[in-house]
Amino acid sequence: MNTKSIIFANLFLMSFMLFGCYKDKSDKLYPTIGVCDTTTVSYASTIAPILSKNCLDAGCHTAANPNGAIQLNDYANTILTVPNNKLINALRWTAGGSRNMPASGKINDCDINKVQAWINRGAKNN
Repeated sequence: MNTKSIIFANLFLMSFMLFGCYKDKSDKLYPTIGVCDTTTVSYASTIAPILSKNCLDAGCHTAANPNGAIQLNDYANTILTVPNNKLINALRWTAGGSRNMPASGKINDCDINKVQAWINRGAKNN
């Protein structure tokens, strides 16, 4: 192979590598990555696990912890003891009169959006 052929082959390969997949979008290739589904939110399957993982598993907002003044261990306690705006503000870390929760660090935005969607739909026990 002569020098011109090698240069041409290299340019062809480089242009293919640079421009071959320029139209590929990650949301088209991997549609579930980065998507937060707030359309199928229910207390039992979505909200209770979020509260359990972030508020109960650390031993904070349970009946067994007298220092966790607000108990979030079931639907009745969640709805009756915490006004919805206070719950979402504490989770968003815009507490406005209450504490930012959980104290261990802010939960991910997707989980916060799921709680907000549940509240927006009437915070039902479903």
